[in-house]
This record gives sequence, structure tokens and C-alpha cells, in this order.
Amino acid sequence: MRSRSLVVAAAFVLATTATLAVFVYVRGVKADARTTGDQVSVIVSKEDIPAGLELDDLIADGAFRSVLMSEESLIGGAITSLSQLQGRETAAAILRGEQIAAARLKGSGTPLPGGNLGIPEGHQAVSLPLQTPQAAGGAVQAGDHVTIYATFGNRGQSSVAATVTLVPDAQILTIKQPADETGDEVDAGIVVTLALPAKDTQKVVFAHEEGSLWLSLLPPDQEGLAQPPVSFGEVVR
Repeated sequence: MRSRSLVVAAAFVLATTATLAVFVYVRGVKADARTTGDQVSVIVSKEDIPAGLELDDLIADGAFRSVLMSEESLIGGAITSLSQLQGRETAAAILRGEQIAAARLKGSGTPLPGGNLGIPEGHQAVSLPLQTPQAAGGAVQAGDHVTIYATFGNRGQSSVAATVTLVPDAQILTIKQPADETGDEVDAGIVVTLALPAKDTQKVVFAHEEGSLWLSLLPPDQEGLAQPPVSFGEVVR
């Protein structure tokens, strides 16, 4: 009799567990369905597109693709169909993989936040002519983040020279390669346009005039950190 009671109890526990598992599974399926239902298909570019470029040829070359994004992550006026790009021209640069706002197209009638360069709020855009080695060997691209270092001091008196972390983290807005009269790129350095707060812009302009600047490319999603100044005495110590 005792063993029969144990069997009945065990069967009851198993049945309860199975019912609970089915309930959890069904709830999970419903949750996944809600997540999928809240997603929206948007158009993104497979490559960086400069301002002032007609998009029809890029559409024909398959330069765009459709991706799913949650409604919460959509930007205002996000392009959701290639037909919205046909016959249009970019008013501002479009970065690879980013959502395309209608305001980035000419004739949209909508002011673009941050202007044509997409300058973040509270920042300014400043352009610097640099030699290629000073800009991570030319590997920097629009949207990258860099640390700006500056070296000050009389090279003839290296004991008083120092290299400082001028701006720990700055965003690159555009990169421009100088070209010769034929339109071919030349090895004459690059022009880097950065987004900086006003106080950092002032420091960068001063350092460019009175010292030398170097940009250190930061890995994706890594913030730059300020380091103590380094002088000649500390290097040879």
C-alpha cells in the first residue's frame, strides 16, 4: 500500500513538472512573437557614402541592405524602403551600417541634427591637416574614436619637452584625402575633422600651432583614458 502511494505521488510530481514546462515554453513563444512583431525593417548602407552623391547608381550596385531593428531603436525619419532613396542625393555623409535618416537626403525639408556633419550636441567641428603617420597610418575612418596626444617643448632642449594626453576621447566626423589637379589622391597627408567640446577645440588648435599632434585609434567600444604627461627625463629613466 505504501509503495502504491509513492508511485501515485511520483506520478503527480512528474505531471505537475510537465505542465509547468509546457506553460513556460508557451509563454516564451508568445514573448518571442511579441519581440518579432515589434521589429521594423530599415535600410542601411554597406559602405560609407559621402555627401553630395546621387544614390541611384549605388542602389543598382546593391550598396544597401535591409535589417531588422526594434521600434525603440529607430531614429526619426528612418528610411524603410529603397524607393525612398531612388532619385535622391545625400545632403550629409552616411556611415556604413547606420540607420539612414530622411534628413540626410537633399530636399527632405527637415533640418539635420548637428548639420551636414552630424555634430553631436555641445560639440564643434575642427579640421586638422596631419601627416599620415600622425593619424594611425591613415587607418582612421569617419565614426572612429581617437585619443589626441600633443608634444610641446623646444626640440633643442628635450629635457623640458613633454607629451600630454590632450583629449582622451574624440570622435572623427570626416576624413579627406588631398588630391592633385588630376583628381588622383596624393601622399600629402590627410585632413581629419573632429567633434570636440569648445574647451578641447581651443586646446587642440593651440597645440597644433605650438606643438605637434598625434591621433591614436581606439578599438570599437573602448573609451580613451588620460595618461600622466611624459617628459624626456621619464623616458630615459
